Formats: sequence, C-alpha cells, structure tokens
Amino acid sequence: MVAGSPDGRAQTLAHSDSVGLNNGLGSDEEGKNSRKLYASRMRDIFERFELAKSVEKVEAIARRQLAPPAAYAFGVASRLLEPTIQRVGMNTTPPPAYEIVANYARGWLLFGATFHNAHGLKWHRFAQRAVITPETVRVPKRMREVQRRLKLEVRFDEDFETIMKHCREGRTGWLTDEVVSAFRGVYDLGFISTVGTYRDGRLVGGMWGMTVGRTLGIQSAFHLENHAGSLALVAVAEKMMEGDRWSMVDSVLLNDHYRRYGAREVTTDKFCELVWSSMLSAR
Repeated sequence: MVAGSPDGRAQTLAHSDSVGLNNGLGSDEEGKNSRKLYASRMRDIFERFELAKSVEKVEAIARRQLAPPAAYAFGVASRLLEPTIQRVGMNTTPPPAYEIVANYARGWLLFGATFHNAHGLKWHRFAQRAVITPETVRVPKRMREVQRRLKLEVRFDEDFETIMKHCREGRTGWLTDEVVSAFRGVYDLGFISTVGTYRDGRLVGGMWGMTVGRTLGIQSAFHLENHAGSLALVAVAEKMMEGDRWSMVDSVLLNDHYRRYGAREVTTDKFCELVWSSMLSAR
C-alpha cells in the first residue's frame, strides 16, 4: 500500500505477487516461489473447508430432527426460491474467511441481510453468472476517449478501507456491517483486490472484489467523478487483454454496462469450472 493511505499495507498474497504472477516485476525464480506459495495457500483453505463441511453434516442431521411442520415450511421456501437462490435462511455468525473463498469457487456468494430489524448474513447461488473472458473482453471506443480526456491515475491493491467506505456511502442493501467485517477477514487472508482511480492523489473512483486464482469477482464499485468507476473497469480489461493477472472477470449479474466490456452469461456450474481452471493456471 502507498505510504500515508488508510490501509498502509503491503500487497497481499493474492495480489500482484501471486495472482498476477509473471507480471514482469520479478524474476522467474520469484514467480515459481509465488506460485508454490499460492498453491499451498489454496490447498490449506480447501482442506480446512472440508473439515468445516464435516461439522455441517452433523448440523444437518440435527436439523432433520426439526418438528415436521417447520421442516415442511423450510422445504417449501427452498423450492420457491430455486433455481435463482438455492439456500435460504440467515446466519448470525460470520463464516470464516477460508469458507468464503472456498464457497466462491463453488458458486456461492455471501450477502448481508436484514430481516425484521435483525442483521445477519446469507448465501446466494444464482443460476447463471455474467463473466468476461479473454475471448470476449473489450474496451468501448467511447471509454478510450474518456480515458484520454480525464487522464486519471490507476492504482491496484491500495486503499481497501477507503474504497469500501465509498461503496457503502448513500446506499442501503447487502453491504452491511456484518458482511463488511466478514470480507475484512478475506482481505487479511489475501484474496481481496482493489482498483482505484485517482486525480492528483485523491481517490475518485474504484472497485473491490475477490481474486481466486486468476478470477476477479467484482463485489462493488463507486465513483465521485463521472466515469471514474468505469475507468477502473477499463484498467481491469486492459490487464486481461495483456494476459496479465486476470483471465476472467465475474460481474455476477449481466447488465448493459458489463455487456459493453464483453460480459456474457454462463451457467453457474460452467462458471465454477472456469474458476477452478484459473486456479490451476495461477499455480
């Protein structure tokens, strides 16, 4: 992190020294060491996640002992929400960071939730995901003109807390205190990336998301100046075009904005395959 920034941290494992790999900043030997370290971290996460799944199986057995009416209501709610959302219920205890990362590779996303003034967390698994790949990525011609006119500086993996704060300002919804706290744990683990745009050293736009392997899952974005947030996405697209750092961008849902950058929908099962492939290529 840049000296004097609110975070004041060095870049973490999943950032340019690990996920980016081969970014031209280090020697071949350093790249090999980064790949080994990254692979070791991923193996550890998934091993720990499997232990967590064992506990979950015990809890599932306990849930089957619920009174029949309660079990019936839970089942009806689940069927009504599928296939868009395949898990219902709200958690009051944040999951460990390694579970958030592991679940992402399985197609699950963590959201903050509020129900009758109670705050918690819930998992969503959408039937489809919107992704940008090297075959589809592009930068709109209009944004090239904006890029030349605004001349904003782009920085990667800096000012996470400030970017998160701006993403929450003036908004209500899924970025609750509980989910932000959970994602801080993911940041500490090394699987959060940020892209910021700056004018004269002042942050004016940007985004943050999870980086798993060579996949960037965009979580939220903001802008204080027109186009400042979009220029962060332009910088991500340029990285992909150069074959550097990311091989897939996950925007979750498809809209006209991401479609202009080459986003298309794939099934969530296909999305998971692509995430796993990107992890193998990052090793």
